Amino acid sequence: MKGIVFADTIGWLHEGKGTRGRGRGVVIAGAHGHEDLCSRRFLRLLADKLTENGLPALQFDYPGCGNAAGDHSTPAQVQRWTGSIGAAIDRLKRDCGVADVILVGFRLGALLAPLAAAGRDDVAGLVLLAPPSSGKAYVREITAMSRMIDAPLASRSASEGLFTEGREAAGFRISHETLADLSALDWRNAAANLPSRPMLVLTNGKPLAADEIHGRGAGAVDITTAEFDGYPLLMCDPTANRIPAAALDRCAAWIADHAGEAVAGKATPRFASEILDGPHFTEEPVLIGPEPMICGVLCRPRGRHAAAEPVIFLNAGGVPHVGWARGTVEAARDLAAEGVASLRVDLPGLGLSDQTKEGRLFLYDGRTRRDVSRAIDWMERAGYPAVGLVGTCAGAFQAFHAARADRRVRTLTMINPLCFAWNSSYALEMAVWKTYETSRAVLGQNAAAMQEGREPAAPTWRGIASRHARLVVRRGLEAIKSTASMLHPAALLGQRRVERWMRDLCGRGVRVLMVTSEGDLSLKEIARHFGSEEERLDSIRGVTRVSLPNADHTLTPYHARRAVIARLIDHGGIRRDGDARPEPVRATTSPSFLAP
Repeated sequence: MKGIVFADTIGWLHEGKGTRGRGRGVVIAGAHGHEDLCSRRFLRLLADKLTENGLPALQFDYPGCGNAAGDHSTPAQVQRWTGSIGAAIDRLKRDCGVADVILVGFRLGALLAPLAAAGRDDVAGLVLLAPPSSGKAYVREITAMSRMIDAPLASRSASEGLFTEGREAAGFRISHETLADLSALDWRNAAANLPSRPMLVLTNGKPLAADEIHGRGAGAVDITTAEFDGYPLLMCDPTANRIPAAALDRCAAWIADHAGEAVAGKATPRFASEILDGPHFTEEPVLIGPEPMICGVLCRPRGRHAAAEPVIFLNAGGVPHVGWARGTVEAARDLAAEGVASLRVDLPGLGLSDQTKEGRLFLYDGRTRRDVSRAIDWMERAGYPAVGLVGTCAGAFQAFHAARADRRVRTLTMINPLCFAWNSSYALEMAVWKTYETSRAVLGQNAAAMQEGREPAAPTWRGIASRHARLVVRRGLEAIKSTASMLHPAALLGQRRVERWMRDLCGRGVRVLMVTSEGDLSLKEIARHFGSEEERLDSIRGVTRVSLPNADHTLTPYHARRAVIARLIDHGGIRRDGDARPEPVRATTSPSFLAP
């Protein structure tokens, strides 16, 4: 795999072994927003299977989304998204010499793919994964998510300003113009007007009949339709989700069967550096070896020298390196405007990076600090001898322990840390949480199935889905975690090992910024290791604490992400004029930090 830049976006080209000379490739047009976060890993694994079969594949981000330039406010967004699919086809043909492509669209990509294929003679087939029934239905789903996730948070923070130019869905912003343009899309009508070509359609729910797709139009005569097995479990959450192996294999097998015998053309790859130019930043896709390869994006200030140590952003749970609500991309580019470089990465096993070896813990494996040190090594070779680390949730755990082990780390930012020292009680908590998230997804699918008169999925653990049961389970898990921490040999000897680790870290000059959302579970974790009033944490020189009002664990509200970016700038010792401060600004802790 290698990173490429085209049409104001960043893509990832999977060439694989033996792909040179193949006449057919695959372009993967992914989802948008929260659905993109949930499905990015699935599509990376699909690309791996395709390259194993000798087919080059290209993943990319739509303009204004993911790692691409721009944001939600760009006019004619839907038209630009459709055009970017065509640009990806052209780039794959040029770099790999393929004559034509099979176009894979997932969710939003499935809405756009038939439109992008119109008028082209180099699209040999379509794979549409979980396409919304229509553009109107897709917008209704966005609206429902916005009301379920964003509206309750907005009602608590009305003073922070509401987004009136469109909708926020899980923090991702979409303009009114884009919503209106999406509502007008009809992928089935677009597919019916295409010349005859093979098509695979995997639906979320009851499979479509072939005549529901092409109707009376010319359409595709070779249409395979089936249900997307495991779709709800894939889309429940980027961290709790499960990769549907059956759907993955079905897609890869269908594409392999339609690989064709097209004659390859001559590849004409670029030899210039792949750089994405922004108004105040430049970005470059990077791969960090040795295997397992780490995928990332280096963001640097445009036309100016770095004013302070760069930062490395680590994954928040299983969220890809673009960040929840695209927050990591926003932070990186705002830091660049202040003269600070950054590297956002997917650790092995997450996002677009390579798989890890069997036997590693998910997210909290202590060996992952070696992968973080590999990223620090890469930054040092790039001319940055010292760095800061920024991590949310599980990323805070990895940042904390990597900072302890690597003296090149000068600043550490931990956002809503749920674990300082891993033990089996945390594994139990994660298992219960993942069970709840996946069971809730299946329950939602069952409700939709019964409305359509279909057979519901297999029974799931329903007890934990109720609010009361979840509260009881949560209290029990907190008691187990506290008991396990107290029974650790170090604790029995009167040693507070997490506190000692923090004091040692600050004692060697590392500046620590601890950010928590009001009422977040991270407050219980901090109290577990530093006392219920956290007075011992306050006594450690070098630790700055910040409380975020009206924010959730993943910083969905826009004002929460902006507040964190401002703190990162201060924490790095950067003045607004871009020069380095001799000392960082120390934040004052509001009384609301101690709210339960």
